[in-house]
Amino acid sequence: MQAKTMLSLLFLSLSATLLPAQWSKSVVTETEKMMSFGSRPCFRVDCPGADAGTVEDLWKDFAKKNYGAKLKKDKKSGEWSATGLKSAMMGSDPFSVYSTIEKTSDGATLYVWYDAGSYFLNRRDNAGRSDEAVRALRQLYLDIRRATINKDIKDQEDKLKEMDKKYKSVQRENDNLHKDIEIYKAKIKKAEDDIAKNEKAQETNLVDQEAQRRLIEQSRQRLNNVENEGN
Repeated sequence: MQAKTMLSLLFLSLSATLLPAQWSKSVVTETEKMMSFGSRPCFRVDCPGADAGTVEDLWKDFAKKNYGAKLKKDKKSGEWSATGLKSAMMGSDPFSVYSTIEKTSDGATLYVWYDAGSYFLNRRDNAGRSDEAVRALRQLYLDIRRATINKDIKDQEDKLKEMDKKYKSVQRENDNLHKDIEIYKAKIKKAEDDIAKNEKAQETNLVDQEAQRRLIEQSRQRLNNVENEGN
């Protein structure tokens, strides 16, 4: 009995240690943050690897599809909002939604406030609807994640196309260099043949020059012997 009690206490202790860690890893968390009405409870959606523009576009589409919200942006504060909304998630009462998107070092973060009129949605005041909001925003996160990965795939495909384009360019350059080598080889062969002919022509010329010198010498000797030709 004592062993069972010890095991139960150990299990509870481990559970208490692990649960906060698991919650901290959640992509959608409940927090409190400053907005146009002051510091209010909200839901935070961390989107690693995503750019703020993608998060903004998908959030606007999501809000329109799920809440019938046509979000408008306050240019001064950068806050997106829509009022007089109806959704099964919030019951029969109208509500308003406010949001901001912030760039982070590794992506972007979306903050969403649900104004139920008498309170801003949070787990303490309405755990059920808060769970529904988390589930809905998690689906948004998955959409953002898919879009981010698809963008990465497209970027990688574009990079591969550039690599292939560069490869073909280098390949053409290689073919041209081989053609140049063949042209140079032909020119070298012709030059070698011309050198051989030139060297042979030089040798022939030297022989001819020597023969010509002998003829000149012979002619000079005849010139010197002209007076003796009649004797």
